[in-house]
Amino acid sequence: MDTKNGDADIQTRKILFLTNSESGQANTILAMALEALTRPHVEVHIASFPSLKRRVERLDSKLNFHPLDGKDMTGMMTEHGVSEENFPHPPATKSFAVYGRNLGLLMAGWDGESYMRTCDTIKRIIGELNPGIVVADTLLNAGLDACYSLNREFVMSSPNTLIDIVRAHQPWVKGFWYYPSFATGISFPVSWRDLPINILAAIMMVWKIATSPEITRLDKYRNAHGLPGRLPMESAPTRAVHVICPAVRETDFPLVVPDNVGLYGPIVLDTNPIKVSDPELNQWLDRGETVIMCMGTHFRYRESQVKAVIDGFLSAVNHDSNTQFLWKLSDKAKFDGLIEEALKNPRDKERFKIVDWFEVDPASIMKHPNVVAYVHHGGANSHYECALCAGLPQIILAQWYDLYDMAVRVEYRGIGIYGNRNVAPDIEAVEFGTAVARLVRPGKESEGFRTRAKVVAEACIKAGGKRTAVDKLLEIIEGKE
Repeated sequence: MDTKNGDADIQTRKILFLTNSESGQANTILAMALEALTRPHVEVHIASFPSLKRRVERLDSKLNFHPLDGKDMTGMMTEHGVSEENFPHPPATKSFAVYGRNLGLLMAGWDGESYMRTCDTIKRIIGELNPGIVVADTLLNAGLDACYSLNREFVMSSPNTLIDIVRAHQPWVKGFWYYPSFATGISFPVSWRDLPINILAAIMMVWKIATSPEITRLDKYRNAHGLPGRLPMESAPTRAVHVICPAVRETDFPLVVPDNVGLYGPIVLDTNPIKVSDPELNQWLDRGETVIMCMGTHFRYRESQVKAVIDGFLSAVNHDSNTQFLWKLSDKAKFDGLIEEALKNPRDKERFKIVDWFEVDPASIMKHPNVVAYVHHGGANSHYECALCAGLPQIILAQWYDLYDMAVRVEYRGIGIYGNRNVAPDIEAVEFGTAVARLVRPGKESEGFRTRAKVVAEACIKAGGKRTAVDKLLEIIEGKE
């Protein structure tokens, strides 16, 4: 950048990040925002719903937070009666009703007035700041609408996988038959036996979106208030906007990637080493190889599932091995009696460390050399931030929508196991125990999983993550000056 009289005359470069407040969407944005603060002459602003404010302020006081008017996604879903208890569903191949159950709400559950308040707030913030670049969460429809209506150059940031962005770009309409359809859990390559139901699932999804009363209602309101066309989420990836994707080719199916989609690898927040942030837990991990299990914020266990996890793990490990199990079990107190009954044997009991909350970021736990596998629900955060960055094999116990896609993707890449394929969204002891055994028992199979996971982790690190993504943002700003 040109200067006239030294650093004092260098123009400050403003970056405005627009994001939902939920961690699954915000983490990628927050990681880039903190990275941008490390660059000279950069001013960082974050616009989101008020529930994110405290977290932003704790991360760094130099982050400028702008609250959005309207309802956040969590509040909207709660208003419609969607909770953790009723969110899990079987894969679509077992019931196509899942497409009509919550999909329209997830995409367009806001009432028109609240949606427009959010959109108008974002337009006002952009007008007041006049940032050099706007970075918008792909799942924040109101933010995309605001950028398009202002005719502003902006960048999209996706927290999701590559196929979620480029499915519609595949030649020969492959996105609708060649790859597993959304929420089906069908393996890749799709077999001839599964092809008819895979195509039917794709047709059903398109039909459900096209006829969704929630989407239709919101589109009518948007159109009446000056926002043309359908929701940006339905068409935005086809427009010539640069998209930041936290994936690399090694983490997904073989895909054709358009020039406007950048593959940056996992974009994650920095974490302190576990020996610094939680010395007591670090000491426990030092005892032997460890499998860690965390099913995400929105999952709620039933008693039968708690019993299945305990019985499954114990069946997988040899009595004389030192393999242990670190488990984040939500509402642990509800299951204390069941746990006590299931772990009567002192040797079995000492293998387990069960907590209802991790005091440190799971990503820092994953970096301990004794952690050998990660069990999770298939969320993008768990997949990218923990398993891929740490190079750990995964067991995915899929629960809903894109989590089924993640399960079959890690199996295709040979870095994990779909651990509840036969009973999803439930958990069954024999199936789970078999998956654990394949990853922890000594032999060629477990070594193969670990080797492939390390290779994928190396590709992710090479892509650069948040550093390379912020380089791209500054390149775009400087190209306009």
